[in-house]
Amino acid sequence: MKNIYQIIIPALLSFPILLFGSQEKEFDYEFVREDTYYSFRGSFFLHAESDCVIDVIYDFHNLSEYTLGAQSIELIQQGDTWYDVYYTYRKLFILENKSTWRRTFKQDEQKIVFKMLSSENNLKIMPELISSTGYYQIIKEEDRCRVEYFQECLLKPGFFKNAFINEAKQEAIKFLHEFKKYIERKCE
Repeated sequence: MKNIYQIIIPALLSFPILLFGSQEKEFDYEFVREDTYYSFRGSFFLHAESDCVIDVIYDFHNLSEYTLGAQSIELIQQGDTWYDVYYTYRKLFILENKSTWRRTFKQDEQKIVFKMLSSENNLKIMPELISSTGYYQIIKEEDRCRVEYFQECLLKPGFFKNAFINEAKQEAIKFLHEFKKYIERKCE
């Protein structure tokens, strides 16, 4: 009888692996929060050429396709390896944020960095962003590439700060999923 249990228990424990396969995690992410600061780092793998991934992420015309929630995105000015973009976001029909960002392509690092240049809310009840920076980095690994997304933000203290940060976390996770799908459609 003891021999039967030695066979049955391992078989039952391995049944989910046999049924569903042992797939690697689709996404890795980490959200860090300290009072008025938060950061989000997420990554995923793609079977795609890194040049295509970089082109999709950096090209201004793709930006409106993978940016979630923006009512409008306007190109303000551009140089050889950078451009400035003006975003308008609206929530609940009355809350509005307008911000300007610089996006810069660093070819030697296979990285697109972004930095908030300005941010303005239409209502003072919304938390004010003091600063925000981040990047997208493409790292070639054998027959695939890893895309890493990072953003950090510093807010002024305020009444709705906690709700804003919780919402930012949920939106960052959702963004990562939609972002991956968009790049797969364009590059795989």
